[in-house]
Amino acid sequence: MNLIPLLFSALALFTLTVNGQSGPVLYQTYCSACHGAQGQGGAEGAAPPLAKSLWAQGDPDRMIKVVLHGLMGEIEVLGKEYNLVMPPQGAVLSDGQIAAILTHVRSLGNGGEKVSTDRVAAVRAKYEEREAYWKGDELLKDHPLPSPPGPLKNLVRKFYALRKDQRSIPDYAKLEANASARQPNGLINLEGYSEKDHFSLVWEGELNVRREGQFSFTLDSDDLSALYIDDKKVVEVPGLGGMGRAKTGKATLHPGVVKIRVEYMEFTGFTGIAASWSGPGIRGTQSLSSTKVVSKQKPKINLIELKPEGNRAVHYRNFIAGTGNRSFSVGYPGGVNLVFNQENCGLELLWSGRFIDAGPRWKNRGTVRSFPLSGQVYHLQKGSPYPGRTFSFQGMELDDHEYPTFCYSVDGLIVRDRPQPADKGMERILTIESAGVGELVFAPLSRPVPGFSLECRGLVARQDGTFLLPLLKGDNSFTFHYGIL
Repeated sequence: MNLIPLLFSALALFTLTVNGQSGPVLYQTYCSACHGAQGQGGAEGAAPPLAKSLWAQGDPDRMIKVVLHGLMGEIEVLGKEYNLVMPPQGAVLSDGQIAAILTHVRSLGNGGEKVSTDRVAAVRAKYEEREAYWKGDELLKDHPLPSPPGPLKNLVRKFYALRKDQRSIPDYAKLEANASARQPNGLINLEGYSEKDHFSLVWEGELNVRREGQFSFTLDSDDLSALYIDDKKVVEVPGLGGMGRAKTGKATLHPGVVKIRVEYMEFTGFTGIAASWSGPGIRGTQSLSSTKVVSKQKPKINLIELKPEGNRAVHYRNFIAGTGNRSFSVGYPGGVNLVFNQENCGLELLWSGRFIDAGPRWKNRGTVRSFPLSGQVYHLQKGSPYPGRTFSFQGMELDDHEYPTFCYSVDGLIVRDRPQPADKGMERILTIESAGVGELVFAPLSRPVPGFSLECRGLVARQDGTFLLPLLKGDNSFTFHYGIL
């Protein structure tokens, strides 16, 4: 069984028997070749471990879905990224066999909760028409991973709404919090606020210092942040900007409980905050936030700016900050730039001005990401613009000016997706070939984007921001205008 990611853990505390075969026996038969006899991972590191994995904990439907329908795309397991394909096993394994395997999987460091045959049968029935592989983001949206408890005790988070012109961390003594809540998981996180703009959060809690000595605190954020220990500022990330600007400060501490305070301010666009500490009595680096700090120092790289020449567009196909790993970026003459994610068949980023800095990829290996050379990048899409549909990228066509037309299928419909510069923004023309009369829901924005307008000739957006595209037999054309105000 070519299982890659997530599902199981080894050695049983429970033993469920199906037709004379127990969960451990079924696991060894179908799963151990890829994930290891003890769920430790296998296939020379290509298949992720299942023992003590958050993917195998919490809601069992997450694991059931993966076994039934397979998994494709990027996931992270125990701090390491995997990007392989796990084939569906629903046609191979019965409901009872899947329940027995997953019960066994959850018995090693994964909570030990039993998975029932009825639960598997219910998930199978609910998605009996599904043919597409699951994606990691899709699964985590419906079944978030449980969070391990963090080191911060008595943690409280306060929320402050800010003026739209606020560009620095405010004076909290002059403000009253709009909301306040305890954070029982002991980690700094942006849950509930990741899609907001113009706000500030303050976390206050306690850290237990076990040994005397000098401690390092690392902080990264989009946009501003500062960290205090016993009311003394230790480190801050100043100015508006994205993640990847991590700063480190040091503090000499004595055994006992110290107060920690973290201030964070978001202007517009992306959000993010990560914090960690290290020092005497701490093994390695311990995260203080649900998002991990990328602590590796990147070498200074000279700017290598890509730009269009004359009336021809320039392309950049590589790792780009804020997008997936199969992204294709285009810089058009006149300064309109975009990123199209071929994996999701979605237009993810749009900005005006300078195109992109290719320096990080020119001088480095691995998955270091390049950044758009603009202070204002509009993040349009997260996931597929065709909700609930099966889609497949087919390639692209280039005209004489290197302008691309992206070609893909959506549930058998052939789509030609052509973006091009237009007045104060970009025009996007969808040509959809249909074999008959029908309709297609198109969701070009994942959420409202401040300072941005979107309209379609002849159509009006629905209340949820989607467009219902009426289809007739033959070619159907729809023109959307993306305006940058």
